[in-house]
Amino acid sequence: MTQSLMEYKEAINILLEIREKYQFNEKEKEAILLAIGTLDCGSLADNRLKGIMKSVRDKHDRNIDKDE
Repeated sequence: MTQSLMEYKEAINILLEIREKYQFNEKEKEAILLAIGTLDCGSLADNRLKGIMKSVRDKHDRNIDKDE
């Protein structure tokens, strides 16, 4: 499995720091918040997918153990 270049949380934290550090107009602030929200949704979806995959693997392992 390839590792992403940056984790979602790290990217969100960097955007939040940039938002605090620099002056932005309203459209720029909105764009940053939209990007943060998109990253947050991506993180939730990634965690959900990992949970589903783990559940399927665990179920498969239980079925194999039952057959032995």
